[in-house]
Amino acid sequence: MSAPWYWIRQWLVVACFAAVPMVVWRAGDVVAETRQDRLAAAAYQQGVALQVERRYGEAAAAYRKALTISPRATAAYTALGDVEFRQGHTDEAVRAYRQLMATYPYAYVAELHRQVGLFELRGGRFEAAGQDLQQAVALDPQDWVAFHWLGHAYYRLGDFRSARGAWGHALTLNPDFSPARDQLRELDAQHR
Repeated sequence: MSAPWYWIRQWLVVACFAAVPMVVWRAGDVVAETRQDRLAAAAYQQGVALQVERRYGEAAAAYRKALTISPRATAAYTALGDVEFRQGHTDEAVRAYRQLMATYPYAYVAELHRQVGLFELRGGRFEAAGQDLQQAVALDPQDWVAFHWLGHAYYRLGDFRSARGAWGHALTLNPDFSPARDQLRELDAQHR
């Protein structure tokens, strides 16, 4: 072996040995994160079981526990929002979804805005619902369900022209969607 190759080999061996502590240190982090994810998954599964039994308060606590253990438990955010909403806790439901959107901004945000808009609509927050549903349709212009709910938000705000437009667009995207057609008929009957 020539002298230059000998020295290159020596440097490579030293570099490999120098890297061992960093790899061992990182392996400990990976093991700890994996353990956290397993514990969070167990808490999430407990929440699912409680939700099936309609024990929503306990399910919410289990989902919160999953998120405390590991903020990477993304399904726990939406599940928490859903059970909070079922209990009539609109603020907490919206907060759970908004936290997911803030933590994972590249998730399918249009669907999340649609769900938040629906929570707000059902909670009587028509202006906030309209804003979230407008965001949903801006992010996914093919989301006929979001257009349908946006029509309801506009209607509740007294903006009948925009309601008609939103329901009409929902029907353009899904001509077989009879609830939007029914809303348009009702709107026409009320405001001739």
